[in-house]
Amino acid sequence: METTNKRNHNFLTGLVFGGVLGGVAAFLLAPKPGKELRTDIKETGQKAIHETEAFFGKAGHQVSEARQRARHVLSCIKEKKGNEPSYTTESGEEMVVEA
Repeated sequence: METTNKRNHNFLTGLVFGGVLGGVAAFLLAPKPGKELRTDIKETGQKAIHETEAFFGKAGHQVSEARQRARHVLSCIKEKKGNEPSYTTESGEEMVVEA
């Protein structure tokens, strides 16, 4: 049991230490100064937000159009159904109509 705890502790220590060293190395070897890098990150984030909003706006519009078409088709079906006799089956099976 102690061996497992010690291995876990050593692994976590190495993970934290490696993460810190990686962060320092990235900071020191970054091709841009921090202020410029933060500006790029901010611009990229704003662009991603704008594109996401545009995508969801377009998707919402398409869903609205599909809903309107579905309502129209449903009203046509109800209208047509009112003009034709209704058929039922004794066994509960659904009737299949080929177009």
